[in-house]
Amino acid sequence: MTDVIDDNGSGKRPSARIRFIEQFLQQGQQGRLAGLLLGQLDAFNRIATTFGHDECETFCAGYTEKLRDILPSRTPIIRLSERRFAILLDCDSMSKVMDVAVALTEDNPPQLAVGDDHFLVDVTLGIAVYPSHADDAATLFRRAELALKEAREKELSFDIYRPDATQQQAALWKFESELQSAVQRGELEVYFQPKVEIASRRVCGVEALVRWRTQSGSFVPASDFIQLAETTGAIVPITWLVFARIIERLKDWGGIPTPFSVAVNVSPQLLTHPEFVARVKTLKDALDARQMALTIELTEDSLVQGDASSLASIERLRKLGIELAIDDFGKGYSSLTYLKQIPATEIKIDKRFIGTIAVDETDRQIVKTVIALAHALGMRVVAEGVDGAEALAAVAELECEMAQGFFIGRPMRGDLIPEWIEHYAATTINRKATVARDWPTPVRA
Repeated sequence: MTDVIDDNGSGKRPSARIRFIEQFLQQGQQGRLAGLLLGQLDAFNRIATTFGHDECETFCAGYTEKLRDILPSRTPIIRLSERRFAILLDCDSMSKVMDVAVALTEDNPPQLAVGDDHFLVDVTLGIAVYPSHADDAATLFRRAELALKEAREKELSFDIYRPDATQQQAALWKFESELQSAVQRGELEVYFQPKVEIASRRVCGVEALVRWRTQSGSFVPASDFIQLAETTGAIVPITWLVFARIIERLKDWGGIPTPFSVAVNVSPQLLTHPEFVARVKTLKDALDARQMALTIELTEDSLVQGDASSLASIERLRKLGIELAIDDFGKGYSSLTYLKQIPATEIKIDKRFIGTIAVDETDRQIVKTVIALAHALGMRVVAEGVDGAEALAAVAELECEMAQGFFIGRPMRGDLIPEWIEHYAATTINRKATVARDWPTPVRA
């Protein structure tokens, strides 16, 4: 076994690990492959927290020693750090590299022994092969690192470098940098989409939606950057920006009839942020001054996966008098258990069911069942994606209380909301829609 420590050389001098890998490549026989497997033990922090750093260090050092029993004899193993290691394989095919990866991650997974107890520890591998993926040691190492990153993001035991991954990562990094710059330059705007009570046809609120207008004037779809923002942590300043924009806009909304609510989408990771509850309270106080209500929208998936601290944060919001809506209901994997645990006041049925409700009997029955369930639990229902009169009539017949979609109104700048509400009575929806049925308000639990 070989243990190489990075010498942290300065300037252009290659590190000890790179020099060692380069030497290994040069010694290889013509026509054979050299596989670089970059591994990471994924429970390092958990072991250190539970059993102490010394126990963690002993385990990691012992694991690299144990690799001798798994790998072919005289296989070089480089211990890169407490949790990371690299393996160099001389082989004649990619399948041999794959066999070793399977042996390490599936056939012989690491185990931590503490007294009489044993704990399985996950190991993740990133693989790059010389000369298929790179013709020098430094590039080979970088590409193995990229494969390791991909494996961890995809929650795979191992992944092999793909030639297009470098370009994808470079493009993602560029996009990530542009998003961060956009936040700093104030290029993100907040638009508002109206929501109406179906029975009374009254505008009952709006949903705040973040929009990214680039310096060229074009818009970047939210679906293209919200998930990236959640991954990079940029969702935190974006959310604070949305809160601030709503408060700024309230000065123009003095004449809006009440009751009226403003709904804001919140990423699940915000729930445990130390500033979250305080910032939400500031927003609520500003809305209270205008006699408006605040609704926090959380996706169904985020609620299903919520931990105890997230649920505690939700409970604090409800104690502050903030409404909670379950957004995109039916889009993910629904669980009736969380409906019992979450003190939600509103369910928003995903647009994929509403868009075909007038022509698809199965979707109609699903929506009907969800509405009945929500009413039985004392919750209101919003139909999302109401883009036509037929869809509006269908959800009205099923006693859905509220509707939102392009047929009602598209997202618009905040300064246009009062005028839009004022003229709403004369819009196409009130001329074409034949929704005149009233029904009693569902009994609230």
